[in-house]
Amino acid sequence: MDVFLDTGFILSLLIETDKTEIARKFFDNFDRTKSSLITSISVYEETFYVGIRMIAEDRLGIRNPYSLRDYIKRNGYDFADDYLDNMREVFDFLRVVNDTENLKVVETMAKNYRLLPNDALIAATCKHYGIKKIATFDDDFKRVDFLEIVKMK
Repeated sequence: MDVFLDTGFILSLLIETDKTEIARKFFDNFDRTKSSLITSISVYEETFYVGIRMIAEDRLGIRNPYSLRDYIKRNGYDFADDYLDNMREVFDFLRVVNDTENLKVVETMAKNYRLLPNDALIAATCKHYGIKKIATFDDDFKRVDFLEIVKMK
């Protein structure tokens, strides 16, 4: 059965966290001959942005998003080239789908399951594509009755 990967899961593959070992073990052992690992354009964008923000803070001491924007305008993305290379490698293994365009469903997900907008968009996209499993470290998805959080050890 297809499994959706959310931003926090993918970030744990790319940046060392307390969940990295668990995420990598799941990712490396997933049987791609029977199912697909799926994510969405919005997860790609969020992974890109959050990752470069974390790296900019760590390597450059930049904590403000406007300062980051100004730094990138002047200097580009060289400070995060290794992150972007690794991110591209991970996303090459995934099927990237478009997010649902049904804004009413996104709003309904947010309200019914008490989710923040990005999580509501993920839930609505999973519903749209008939995806029933999600690899996540975000407990908020436990409230979504049609999604099963994949157990990782």
